[in-house]
Amino acid sequence: MLSRILTSVALLLAGLCCGTEPKREGAASSTPTSQPLDRRPQPWQRRDEPIVSIDTTKQAWSKSLLYSPTVVVVKGVFKMWYIGSAGDYHRGSGVMNLGYAESGDGIHWKEYAGNPILTGNDLPFAPDFQTPFVLFDEDEKIYKMWFVGLYLDAGNKKMDQQLGYATSPDGTHWKIHSEPIYWSGRSPSVIKEGPNRYRMWMNSRPSPTTNDMDLYSYIYEFASSDGIRWERGAEPAIQPSGKAVRGVIYPYVLKEDGGYCMWYGSFNDPAVDDNFHVYSATSKDGSHWKVRHDEAAFAALSGSGRFDSKFVSTPRVLSLNDRYLLYYSARDNRAVHGGNIYQHLGLAVIPKN
Repeated sequence: MLSRILTSVALLLAGLCCGTEPKREGAASSTPTSQPLDRRPQPWQRRDEPIVSIDTTKQAWSKSLLYSPTVVVVKGVFKMWYIGSAGDYHRGSGVMNLGYAESGDGIHWKEYAGNPILTGNDLPFAPDFQTPFVLFDEDEKIYKMWFVGLYLDAGNKKMDQQLGYATSPDGTHWKIHSEPIYWSGRSPSVIKEGPNRYRMWMNSRPSPTTNDMDLYSYIYEFASSDGIRWERGAEPAIQPSGKAVRGVIYPYVLKEDGGYCMWYGSFNDPAVDDNFHVYSATSKDGSHWKVRHDEAAFAALSGSGRFDSKFVSTPRVLSLNDRYLLYYSARDNRAVHGGNIYQHLGLAVIPKN
């Protein structure tokens, strides 16, 4: 069912320790993080306007599509990388490129004058960038990026999404690993838990023999000693259920207070609505998850006329001393042309005090 429903969406978008069964929805589990993140919906305070938008950007390279932000704070500066496109996706490959912006407060952003900082032509194994994740390695003092290289054949009948890796001394000049580092992936989320311990949660196909679109139904946990060679857990960490019946896509994991919280997107059950919302799960160890698919944690505001009335997606959450910040991709209810699903980058806040 997922393949039939999500195929058109996916084509248009062209957002180790798991050896045991994940806990079923409603199973008992320790609750990490602060109390607001346990509520449904979570009490996010949305900004009324997007932080970056196809309607307001003056940069031609991202005038048709904006989505998939990844944000870090380094020495008090907020740094964001995101995907953009200048034209209709189906007019040709290589139009999904990578941009960069900076902010002093996480709200008001200045787009880098040299955008896009990487284009599909810079990729050695695919024509398009997708779903970047950037980590600033405090030990090594370099930026590390995991991303997906996307390839669609001419007839849109076969889709390859492979995990790539790159490093940078400053966040704008990147050295890309010459080959993909994992054969199937979408939307990596990486935590470095020690000098030789990386953990990642990412969409992936169960096996090379399964349908190309099956990766949208499975979020797996991965482990690595160097961030390049990854071993995948035997069983998925998250799968569709409840209202999140049409896929679990774009995972992002936050670790704090000895526990983990994961956010990810899903189309609702069509009997409820046809919008795209953000759900979340919690875990004590990052491997066994308490899933809450009874209600979205952060929902598209259907019928509101807002910029995020149709889709909210690709969640990325920062935990600061006084607040949580949720960066997300959004779409309003305007007609979509040529595959340009996402139009805006949004921001929501939960104060901690």
